[in-house]
Amino acid sequence: MPQPLLSSPDSGMIVFSSSARILHMNGPARALMALFGTSHERWPQMAPESMPSILTEFCYDVLAQLRRRIEAQDWAQFEMRRICHMVTPSLLLTGFGVPNSADREIRIILTLDPLPSTPCTSTDSQHHYTPTDVQVPGNSSIL
Repeated sequence: MPQPLLSSPDSGMIVFSSSARILHMNGPARALMALFGTSHERWPQMAPESMPSILTEFCYDVLAQLRRRIEAQDWAQFEMRRICHMVTPSLLLTGFGVPNSADREIRIILTLDPLPSTPCTSTDSQHHYTPTDVQVPGNSSIL
């Protein structure tokens, strides 16, 4: 049975273009983006260089992985995950790359899931994130 893209009602979803511009952001994502600062009202219009670097870097990492897979004609579904400790609660970032055959434009779907609070041992938790490896789900579908 396919798993839902968003794991809970508190999960946020942002759709980015291949240039890391925001194309869509749902309500929970807007609320979670407010954790990054007061300029959250402008998130849909912000340029990639104005967004938190962890989001743009992660977007570009998912994009690079998708492009490698397209070049290798590897059409297996994949996802990438990172944990962002820059805000409280920490966020689990999950990224999916979606090629669009109509205009050959790639879209990146990023989900943000608040994690339960746990003590952080890092001395500088404001800039800490933990990358995780590429995951290839079994028979699940992202749509």
